[in-house]
Amino acid sequence: MNQVESIENEIRVWSFQNFGNGLALGLTRFMGKFLLALALFLIGRFIIKKLGHILPKTPISAKIDPTVRDFFFRAIVLCLYLILGISCVSILGVPIASVITLLASAGVAVGLALQGSLSNLAGGIMLLLFRPFKVGNYIKSGTDEGTVQEVSIFYTVILSPDNKRISIPNGSLMNANIINYSAERFRRVDLIYQLGRDEDVEKIKGYLEACIQDDELIRKYPEPFVGLTAVGRDYLEFSIRLWVDTPSYWTLYNRINEKVAIKFAKENVLLPSTAIKNIQS
Repeated sequence: MNQVESIENEIRVWSFQNFGNGLALGLTRFMGKFLLALALFLIGRFIIKKLGHILPKTPISAKIDPTVRDFFFRAIVLCLYLILGISCVSILGVPIASVITLLASAGVAVGLALQGSLSNLAGGIMLLLFRPFKVGNYIKSGTDEGTVQEVSIFYTVILSPDNKRISIPNGSLMNANIINYSAERFRRVDLIYQLGRDEDVEKIKGYLEACIQDDELIRKYPEPFVGLTAVGRDYLEFSIRLWVDTPSYWTLYNRINEKVAIKFAKENVLLPSTAIKNIQS
């Protein structure tokens, strides 16, 4: 019996020693992998951050359309972080197939929870593909209008004429009507003036033609139009239609309005009379 107990004790001691040695060896290997993965993560993150600051300043950046530039560089940084994360996990010994399966499952769950954000992401991609506008264009969508400052992954940022910064979700913007005032090289200036019924039509046309004569911003083709366009019960409506280079639209618009106002005041041209009725109870 003493010999049996002695053998059992030896086996037990040997087992604990092997277990301890195996545990120590396993911990040593894991710590080595962990430190290597940590070092790779820290170095990789530092390099990616540097690239994120350097890329927009490279000569290649100047050749990329400003509308796509920010989105493109952010996508590159995101892909680099994804590659870095997978590399760190693989160093720890986790099977890549398991990681991809986990990411796919998490992606489905996150997608269901963030349907609105994914809609904005899809809208941003569609805006960059079809490009109904670009950075610097003046656009209007719904009640919002302004100059496009940035097209990001989820939002499009525009600056209103009174310097308000407006962020519009890309999903809503992609599904709405968009008016791009800067897309074409030329625009037509439409000016409408309602005058009294007693005014002489030919004289008014002469006054309006004098106001637009020899203006260097007005394009010769298509030809300018000046004339009577509507007759109301107590007014005559005259219109001026001029073609101008898009950047000079407001300059010409304000200039002609000012000339017409001065000319009408000088010639005593009257506005439509308004009839006022007394309502008695």
